[in-house]
Amino acid sequence: MLLLDKEYSFHCSSLSSVQLFEDVQRLDTPRSGKLWGWKIHCCYDGLVLIGVRNYPDKDFILLLWNPSTRESAVLPNPKFSQEVTCTWGLGYDSTSDDYKILKIDGKERNEVLALKSGSWRKIDDHPATGNPVLSGMDYLAFRHGALDCVDAPSNMGYLAFVHGAFHWVDSLLNLSVVTFSISDEVYGEIPLPEGLDLVFDIMHTKQGVSVLGGMLCVYSTRIHQREYTFKLWVMNEYGVKESWNQLFTIQSTDLYSITLKYMFSDGEVLLRCSQLRRSGSVFKTSKESSGVWPQSDSECIQDGFVYTESLISPKLLTWY
Repeated sequence: MLLLDKEYSFHCSSLSSVQLFEDVQRLDTPRSGKLWGWKIHCCYDGLVLIGVRNYPDKDFILLLWNPSTRESAVLPNPKFSQEVTCTWGLGYDSTSDDYKILKIDGKERNEVLALKSGSWRKIDDHPATGNPVLSGMDYLAFRHGALDCVDAPSNMGYLAFVHGAFHWVDSLLNLSVVTFSISDEVYGEIPLPEGLDLVFDIMHTKQGVSVLGGMLCVYSTRIHQREYTFKLWVMNEYGVKESWNQLFTIQSTDLYSITLKYMFSDGEVLLRCSQLRRSGSVFKTSKESSGVWPQSDSECIQDGFVYTESLISPKLLTWY
């Protein structure tokens, strides 16, 4: 698992269902020099998409990094500015044998970058909504040759990849999951499960899309009388509404902004949570009431992303 702390330092740890984060190692940053800040946008195939701000001019740099080999490549910047509400996705298009990056910025300026081409290209928005980006968007998921997006805290901002597509929840389109195929750039829809809190109030309800064990997931956090209720559904058969299965529910007065990170072989789920009593994030499992890591309040983690080690070279993917 790749971790980023509040000091913009990278760490990695192997995942084990027996002992999590037992040996956390610090990684060298993929770029030297004085920096204003880092942000992990998304991970796929052992590759990490990172946004960097230089100090003091705060110029934006987009990097593709392999934490396993420590190799990185600078990507061309999008044609339009990087807004706070930007969400990003990275996936592999088997049709063109190319990796592609999707950026949605919330102002009808959605762009896609095919690494072989080396240039960003503006794409159409969803015809029914005009713009699928919501102010509380968390990320887009990529599966089944389409894009799926998520509505969640704006400080997350990544698109998860699965089955060749990205997906997201759209509050203006009959409250369904919108899909976008990375190969033919065709939009689609998937009905949400019964029982999802379909009240898009960013002060009291948050919805999201993720991928666990290769399956599309949706989740919601409902805030009522200072109690947070988190519910998770898994789609056992992709695209079939009747196959939605509610996996578990968590109720807490302390945990909020819960997002999914990983499913172990025994079905236990690793969660990233924010806590009211401390700054930063804590990682816990769905069957444990206490946090797994960090154990000390002095350890302040911004976020964490699960990645699979690989030898894929970012420089060989970006030969422009």
